[in-house]
Amino acid sequence: MSGRIAVALTLVLGIGLTGCSFQRVAVDVVGDAITGDGTAFAGDDDPELIREALPFGLKTYESMLEISPRHRGLLLASARGFTVYAYLIQIEADTLDEDRLAEARKMRTRARKLYLRGRDYALRGLEAAHPGFGAMLTGDRDKALAAAGRDDVPFLYWAGAAWAGALSASRDDLDLIAELPVAGALVGRVLALDEGFDHGAAHEFFISYEAGRPGGSRRKARTHYQKAFELSRGRRASIHVSLAEAVSVPEQNLKEFRALIAKARAHDVDAYRPLRLSNVLARNRARWLEARIPDLFVNANLAETAK
Repeated sequence: MSGRIAVALTLVLGIGLTGCSFQRVAVDVVGDAITGDGTAFAGDDDPELIREALPFGLKTYESMLEISPRHRGLLLASARGFTVYAYLIQIEADTLDEDRLAEARKMRTRARKLYLRGRDYALRGLEAAHPGFGAMLTGDRDKALAAAGRDDVPFLYWAGAAWAGALSASRDDLDLIAELPVAGALVGRVLALDEGFDHGAAHEFFISYEAGRPGGSRRKARTHYQKAFELSRGRRASIHVSLAEAVSVPEQNLKEFRALIAKARAHDVDAYRPLRLSNVLARNRARWLEARIPDLFVNANLAETAK
């Protein structure tokens, strides 16, 4: 821990002896020091460790936001953290056996709530920079999005990703289904402002979005896959899994599915630290999906016989 962080934490811990304005200064200092690009989590290769560590960090952020509610660094860290935590719970729910369906439903319900919590922190970050943003997003979406600039890109992305994530965890929620275009519009603004953000993350979002939304286009999903691959310089294993699940399975294209899964499984997760956690998760999911081929593809057994 750096001297700056230690001093700031000492100030925060002593807030009972200080005035409100001094508390906020202390929180802002420590908030600036501990929030960053998330590499400490994103660069780890142990998803279970991250899942166990996240709750403490998230509650710390929330406690600090009680004192400094408009701190954009803390709001972004909270948005990102809750979204990642929700995803970790959701993918565990996916892997539960059929005799644990009730437990899986409970976990997905929890994931949905956590996704929405992450979304709300991202929207608060946008509101902090653009007062009235939330109301505009509901009343005049185009005007709200036009007000957002490059500094808002991370908030736009995590708001949209978390919003769509909540729907993926609760596909029968009619309100979330109706709101899906808002999530798409938020991430669409990311493409307009900085399509290379986080190694093509917005293009990866649109692989699943275009393939799964009513009126979407699998052709466009494939285009986003190519763009995400180019912008990430092949560093994102998750794009292969996204295309396999979103396009290859619905099209029952087993050959393509196997090729994409093989790419994800062969990915060197240690080659690029900022995406290590994402790539470990993608590799693990690829293995799980490969084991489910007989359930995902109607003619999988015939294809195996014809080999």
